Amino acid sequence: MRLPLYLSLALALGAQVPPTAKDMAGHVESARLRRTVERLAAFGTRHSLSKASTEARGIVAARNWLIGETRDLAMLPGSRLIPFEDRFIQEPGPRVPKATEMVNVGVLLPALDPSRVKDALVVCAHYDSRASDVMDAESDAPGAVDNASGVALAFEMAHVMCADRTAVNVYFVATAGEEQGLLGAAHLARRLKAEGVNVIAMLAADTVGNTSGPGGAKAGGTVRIFSEGVPAAETEAQKRAREALGGENDSPSREFARYLKRFGERFADQLEMKVMLRRDRVGRGGDHLAFNREGFPAARVTETQENFDRQHQIPRVEGGRTYGDSPAFFDPGYCAKITREMVGAFHGLALAPEAPRNVTLSGAATPDARLSWTPITDPRVASMVVYRRSADAVAWQEDKAVPVGDHADLPGVGTDNFFFAVATRDRDGNESMAVAPTRVP
Repeated sequence: MRLPLYLSLALALGAQVPPTAKDMAGHVESARLRRTVERLAAFGTRHSLSKASTEARGIVAARNWLIGETRDLAMLPGSRLIPFEDRFIQEPGPRVPKATEMVNVGVLLPALDPSRVKDALVVCAHYDSRASDVMDAESDAPGAVDNASGVALAFEMAHVMCADRTAVNVYFVATAGEEQGLLGAAHLARRLKAEGVNVIAMLAADTVGNTSGPGGAKAGGTVRIFSEGVPAAETEAQKRAREALGGENDSPSREFARYLKRFGERFADQLEMKVMLRRDRVGRGGDHLAFNREGFPAARVTETQENFDRQHQIPRVEGGRTYGDSPAFFDPGYCAKITREMVGAFHGLALAPEAPRNVTLSGAATPDARLSWTPITDPRVASMVVYRRSADAVAWQEDKAVPVGDHADLPGVGTDNFFFAVATRDRDGNESMAVAPTRVP
């Protein structure tokens, strides 16, 4: 693997030069993304039930290649990445007729802040594929865009962030069994929860390489971020607070989507992130939903213009139309832009101080709002940031830095016409995710 320039310079100088977000985003390579997509597609099918007959075809061959890639990532000069495999036996179910071993494959960038060794960010992309029939494990299913493109994005993030000195853990994972029911992501989410890991946010990179839709429609200038509004794991007490605050559009997952847009868009020209007010596309779902079920904030990044002649189709030409998800339809430049945005946002979030807790909004039936929170103990916090938007808006419209403390008063700003959130910021400008109020007096 080619060494990023900033690491080459650090080695030449004999010193450890901390990479910046601009450094890392600038070294995302479309050629590497294309290589990953073409190599995964070349396994013919990556169906979760495909036979392990050769080293050239099927899910086991693809898995072994990915394991080799994680080892290469760990061997990059200056790399802090640690390869891992998350193996499990999936018991029989609706799309798994017999007990089957499945393996999530990834690398971990470990936390450097001793006080945050249980905090983590997670990037997942499923490496399995499927043909027209979800149970067809024999036919070709190259899965170039769905979802070799997502795996390419996740592993490219790991490549350029390999020496990043993150405060929290960052997992980059190729998950198994998504097409059979989000099986790998569900296992990983349950495992992390059982191990006491606090997943700050999880991103599912799924189908991120196509810009050409039916009829020649093009959409290379936008990408969609889907996230849940009402949390899947919401308790009855949380429901009552949400109803009192009107917070259906301010879940932790939705704030993560806003964070990606706010801090990611600056790293790629002419690529707008669209914060979609849905948990996923209508009637469908991806790996992020498995993390939502365990109570973790999660979002899905996916292309704007899907082409259904290519998704979940046996490759063929029929009636003059070409079907199938081959590498010929992968746009590496578009995928590279998305990857740069994710690198920029994740770098800042991985370095940011701990987020506020127990944010309360008071001032109902008065002309003045007050936001309060549990006093911050993280010594890296240099200021608090108060976000505000009109109650009929999607994106934050105003942010104001305020001194570190346990509250912020907003005179003349009524509670009914605005939504609010609070974040922490360090001296370098790295911000936590914004936290919307979850309490009223």
